Amino acid sequence: MMKNRQKTFRQRLTLALQKQAVKTQQNLSLILIGFFMSLLGIGLVMGGEFLVYNLLHRELLALAGVIIIATGCVLALVGYLSMSLLKIFYVITKDDEPPQK
Repeated sequence: MMKNRQKTFRQRLTLALQKQAVKTQQNLSLILIGFFMSLLGIGLVMGGEFLVYNLLHRELLALAGVIIIATGCVLALVGYLSMSLLKIFYVITKDDEPPQK
């Protein structure tokens, strides 16, 4: 007889968060990509303010810059939380025994 071992949603979520917590290089990459996207967005806003003379184009460029800044901040926040809080979560919830297949 085969036992049906379906994991609950909580177990699957815990496992997924533990896997993300140990991906340090990926989490650091998220932080750096978010940082550089934010810098790019700031550059677009500043460049649009001083280099573009058409008012509509200036505002559209500033809007694109703000959207890029927001996206970069979200990426950096996800990477930071994955590196810090998920690492603590991993230490608290990890099993001492290796998973059985």
